Amino acid sequence: MKLVFLGTGATAPSRDRFLPGILLCSVKECMLLDCGEGTQIQLLKAGIDLVKIRCVVITHLHGDHFYGIYPLIDSFVMRVKTQGLRDKSLAIYAPRGFCSTFNSAYFSDIVKCFEFSKSSSTGNEFVEVGEFKFTWLPMSHGDVEAYGIFVVIKNRDREIKLFYSGDGVCRDECVEFLKTVKPCIIIHESSFLDYKDDAKKAMERFHATTAEAANLAKNVNAKILVLTHISSRYRDDDLKDFISRAKRIFNGDVYIASDLSLIQLDRVLC
Repeated sequence: MKLVFLGTGATAPSRDRFLPGILLCSVKECMLLDCGEGTQIQLLKAGIDLVKIRCVVITHLHGDHFYGIYPLIDSFVMRVKTQGLRDKSLAIYAPRGFCSTFNSAYFSDIVKCFEFSKSSSTGNEFVEVGEFKFTWLPMSHGDVEAYGIFVVIKNRDREIKLFYSGDGVCRDECVEFLKTVKPCIIIHESSFLDYKDDAKKAMERFHATTAEAANLAKNVNAKILVLTHISSRYRDDDLKDFISRAKRIFNGDVYIASDLSLIQLDRVLC
C-alpha cells in the first residue's frame, strides 16, 4: 500500500508543483483524491497505470482541484475500449452540481458520476469501492460547498485510516467525527504560514494555516501530519518554517509533501 502525492501546489501550477492530486494505492487498485491540471502527466512520471484507478473523489468545485478530470476520463475510456478491458470502470464522486452541470457526454457505463449529499455528510454515510471505504466531512471554505475526505484502506487484516482536508478548515462537527474515528494520517492544506499577516490572508481567503493543520492533527491524536497545497508565494527557504511552526503544536511526525513524493503505508505504524 502506498500514498503518492501527484500534485502539491495551490491555485495555479508552478515550475515545481502541479495542482492537487493524491493517489492511494492498495496492491490491486487505486483511489484518487482530487484531480488538478496535469494529473495524467504526474501519473506517467510516477509509473502508475491509470486503469488501476477505481474511483476519483473531488473535494470541491474550484478548478485547481478538478480541471484534470476530463483528459483523464478520455484516456481511461480509450484504454478500456481499445484494449477490451471489460472489467474496468471508473466512479467519480463530487459535490452536488458536478455530474449535472458538467458535460454529461463524459459519463457512461464505463465512467459513472455520483454527487455527495450534503445532508449525509459528517460521517453519516460511507461508500465502499473495492478495498477503500470513505465518507465526506464539511469544510469551511467560503461560499463553496467543500468537503474533507476520511478514508479507510483495507488490506487483508490491516486498515489504514487517513483524512484529506481538501481546502479550508475542519470545524466542530468535522473535528468531533475525526476524534471518534481516529485517523492515523492527516493530509492537510497549508496555504499559509501562521504568522500574523499570513494568518490574516488565510482567514480572508478561507484557507488553512499551518497552525490550523497542526491543531487538527493534535486534537484527533493522529500520528502523521502531511502539509500540502503549498502556495507559490513561499520559496524553498520558507519550507523549514512550515515544519517548525507545526511542530510547536503537534508532537507527531510532520512532512511537507512534494510532487511525486510517497509514503509506503505498509511501513507506517498506526
